[in-house]
Amino acid sequence: MGRFSFCNKPYQDEILRRLSLRDAVRTSALSRGWRRRWESVPRLALVFPDGTPPGVVDRVLLCYTGGGVSRFAFEVVDGASASHTGHWLLALSRRGVQSIDLRWCPPNRNRLIPHTLHSSIFSCAHIVSLHLEGFSLPPLPVGFAGFPVLEDLHLSEVNFLENGEGQVQAIIHGSPLLRVLYLAYLQMEYPVVGCVIEAPNLHSLTLITVYNDGWRFGELPCLHDAWISVTEYTEVEQDFGELLSRVAQVEELTLFSPYNTVKIDMPPFAFYNLKSLDLSTLFDSVNHMLVMFCLLRSSPNLEKLKVKVMNRGIDYGDAIWEFLSAQWTDGMCANLQDVQITISQDDPLNELLTITRASAQAQVLFKDGLEP
Repeated sequence: MGRFSFCNKPYQDEILRRLSLRDAVRTSALSRGWRRRWESVPRLALVFPDGTPPGVVDRVLLCYTGGGVSRFAFEVVDGASASHTGHWLLALSRRGVQSIDLRWCPPNRNRLIPHTLHSSIFSCAHIVSLHLEGFSLPPLPVGFAGFPVLEDLHLSEVNFLENGEGQVQAIIHGSPLLRVLYLAYLQMEYPVVGCVIEAPNLHSLTLITVYNDGWRFGELPCLHDAWISVTEYTEVEQDFGELLSRVAQVEELTLFSPYNTVKIDMPPFAFYNLKSLDLSTLFDSVNHMLVMFCLLRSSPNLEKLKVKVMNRGIDYGDAIWEFLSAQWTDGMCANLQDVQITISQDDPLNELLTITRASAQAQVLFKDGLEP
């Protein structure tokens, strides 16, 4: 497989020099030899750096008539570049592209209407990895058969023009080999009560959203790790505990607790497989603290715990700490080996010095300016 990343400046200049003079030197022996080598590359990986003129991409795709394109990556920074994506996607779909990474990243993106991709994005039947950021997706074409070999789907700040929940579900259900799913800040109508995330081979799940409104999980028998961040909690036919129960089989869980008050009772399930828990939470209400203890009691085999206290907020006094100490039960965290706690306050060292260690063998390490 050939790879033209256009990342090395001298190499890039040489390629662009040849491309720009293609018409002038078409009849020369040098040009014919170079074109034969170019066309003979079985599969081509095209990774363009920031600031690449869209005309360069046009010429590369025009000149290359080899076996296909394995990977295509481009960052769209303005409307001129965005207008070229339609025929790029059409050409890539005809060349059996296996990986697409397209990002809509103009300097003032928040003020612009997201560019809508061409419907040929849904015709890439050989695609294995699809990363889209900041674009709008058109409606699914009639008879959309899915992505039969897709393994990695990454959608970040993608806008759905209509029936977003149905499109997301259809894409996931039409990708039976999907192993990695990343959904962050999708732009669609809420609540998304019509969307069920169900994938028989899914190994890794990331869901980052402002609201938990209606997100539903079906069968995920192979799920190994999950990253769930819900900024605000609202109750729409499901509670926060229900959301977590659908990922109870994971070995690694990263959880950002909602900013507003959320309460879950002792769940009727346990994270028996959970070995690593990374929890970011507020400590400005008793409920947030109880959620942490609820998770710890439900994770009997936990080995690694990382807690980031984003804001301790209110000083509840000794009474509340006595209440929280009472939440600790015998045998809880019996297998815990590694604990990291990040506290967002002016003097975290003083706070650590007042904490009683559960084990005399426990080592407390303090690093000033610890990164979360």
